[in-house]
Amino acid sequence: MIKATDGLKGLPETAPLAWLIAPSPSNLGFAVRTTCAALLALTIALWMEMDSPQWAPMTAWIVAQNSRGQSLSKAKWRLTGTCIGAIAGVTFLAAFPQSPWLLFPSLALGAGLCCAYATFLRNFRSYALVLIAFTCTIIVLSATNQPDNVFMIALSRTTYITLGILCESALALLFAPRLDRVAKQEICTRLQDALCGACRSMTDLLLGQQDGLFRSQALMGSIPSLADQTEFSDIEMGPHSHAGDHARAALGAISTFLSRGLTLHIHMQAAAPLPDTFQTLLRKLSLLLSQVPNQIKSDNPVGAAIAIRQEFTRYRTDCLQRSVDDLIAFEQLRIQSDHPTQAMRDLLESRILEAALAKLLLELDIALAHFIATQTPVSKDHFRFDRHPEKDFTLALNNGLRSAAAICIGGLLWEITAWPEGSTVAMFVAVTSTRFSSFENPVQASSGFLKGAVWAAFVSFFLVFWVLPEQASNETLLASLFFPMLVGGLALRAPNATGTAAAYNNFLPFMVGPANHTRMDEIMWFNTTPAVVFGIGLGVWAFRLVLPFDAAAERWRIRRKLVRDLRALAASETAFSTSDWIARSGGRLAQIIRHAGSKPDAVTEAYLAGAMGLMSVGLLVLRLHHVLAYKDLPPELAQPLRAVLHAIAHLRGYSLTPAHTASDALEKLLAATLKEKNLSTHLELTRAVSSLEVMRKELAQNAVFLDTTRRFHVPDAQKIP
Repeated sequence: MIKATDGLKGLPETAPLAWLIAPSPSNLGFAVRTTCAALLALTIALWMEMDSPQWAPMTAWIVAQNSRGQSLSKAKWRLTGTCIGAIAGVTFLAAFPQSPWLLFPSLALGAGLCCAYATFLRNFRSYALVLIAFTCTIIVLSATNQPDNVFMIALSRTTYITLGILCESALALLFAPRLDRVAKQEICTRLQDALCGACRSMTDLLLGQQDGLFRSQALMGSIPSLADQTEFSDIEMGPHSHAGDHARAALGAISTFLSRGLTLHIHMQAAAPLPDTFQTLLRKLSLLLSQVPNQIKSDNPVGAAIAIRQEFTRYRTDCLQRSVDDLIAFEQLRIQSDHPTQAMRDLLESRILEAALAKLLLELDIALAHFIATQTPVSKDHFRFDRHPEKDFTLALNNGLRSAAAICIGGLLWEITAWPEGSTVAMFVAVTSTRFSSFENPVQASSGFLKGAVWAAFVSFFLVFWVLPEQASNETLLASLFFPMLVGGLALRAPNATGTAAAYNNFLPFMVGPANHTRMDEIMWFNTTPAVVFGIGLGVWAFRLVLPFDAAAERWRIRRKLVRDLRALAASETAFSTSDWIARSGGRLAQIIRHAGSKPDAVTEAYLAGAMGLMSVGLLVLRLHHVLAYKDLPPELAQPLRAVLHAIAHLRGYSLTPAHTASDALEKLLAATLKEKNLSTHLELTRAVSSLEVMRKELAQNAVFLDTTRRFHVPDAQKIP
């Protein structure tokens, strides 16, 4: 369904130039506000007689984000990175005076280390390390011809950055009141969408529909990004609010809810045909889940969530009671018969499924409880919840090497050619290469950056050659810049032009070169602007030359990490907790989805299915570890479980041994479960049997995916034409 813009009804939001012809009120307000902030920063910089006033409006555009939380976070970390980078720049130049062959490799090494470590951090914390890298490089290159003034250059740059941040923050504060209410509503909307998507996916999974798998994959892949965005709402709500912690906990519970639903879906397929009583329960529960989206998005979402919790608590209690009733009936049949009967098998299977359904509903209840806590905070709430992202050392090494190589290329070019503007080229090579080095796919991330620089050069050409030469005051200078900056602000909110617009807004002030007593003339423009564009292009080109991103190779690397983690989990129960395993698996799913782009192919879908299968196997491996940890099983029954874990832990290449070992263990433990008289041992055997029923199927289906000695290929018959 095509959504119309708020500015001009009837014009599709995706229509060409809709962002310019019919901007929404919020987008227009953002563009006007940020343009005024940039011009205010330029005015103050000119009034203070700064030598390079263009850096102040550039900073105002850089820190302007879609939300105040994002802007405040980026401003904080940009200022932090700039201050540290300024100190580093003075130190580097003092350490290597007149020694370019030592200076540039040292700068490259320092920038590489910063960019590598930035890979381990989330959101704008990584941006601070990137700022350290290219701020240090900018100061060093700016002071190469006047090293005695390096301290003043570093101080001046810090002043520009501070001025731009203060101007943007001041105007944003004036036009963005009641941040806490807006942030609270954003968290509510974000969680409502996640809960609705989870309930729709679960409805399809319980009914055995394939759409539930695809929806679950997409939702689990988006949860890490949703959790990261919650940090900005947390900033807007103030330091004493714990709504962000509850929101992240709710998203974590939704991930667990989906993962348990996938395991239950696989178990139901393995146990088909299902008992009639359980099918009746599934239909009722599916109907209830299908009604959750309409209820949770009502005018009173908190009241609806409380009512939903009460209803699902009743169903969960009913599942547990049915499980107990099945256990009693099972014991009665066991007493009456010396040999296992089909009725006993049916009761055992019903109890396993009902217990799994109760655990499923418990996770949804936890998610709803945290959702309520985000909207109705309680006094003396000290709840904390945070994720610890995986440290990808291979990606960090690649990112560090890319940025270091690009800086060396820029420095070598300047040293060999002795180009007067070579420092400008090297400077913008460093800016571009470090800015995008912490991205997983820097080629894709920087694709619009060069376009934006070219657009800025095109617009600045008309300003410098025709408009500004006729201006005689700063007031007319500001008026001449207002409309080009306003257009850039509108483009910054256009979904398909964000990267291009960001570069355009950043570099337009630099290419115009406003100053108090001079204007950029034609000769200066032709010397400076092509050097800037060339430096940016060289930085973008370096991403394609040095360790270029390969989606197929990256998927293979992710698959090797998935299998390696599964083997480590099978070898040691302390390798991962349940929440850590689900978070790690969700992150890998998100990576696969991001690398697929807007049009995932059959190989991507197969990778997602394999990753989901391994996530389910990992959860079941944890359950087997817990069964063994209780030490209720006799040695002869614990040994088959250890054999399954050993087969997974020592899996190499293509092998069906883990699946066959799980099948053998299931046969032994199922027979023992039907005969076991000790209630405690019987319950632990039931947990083991429920795990093995799913594991043998998943291990057999994903045997090719588990073979990391060769690339994963989808048969031609399964590929999408």
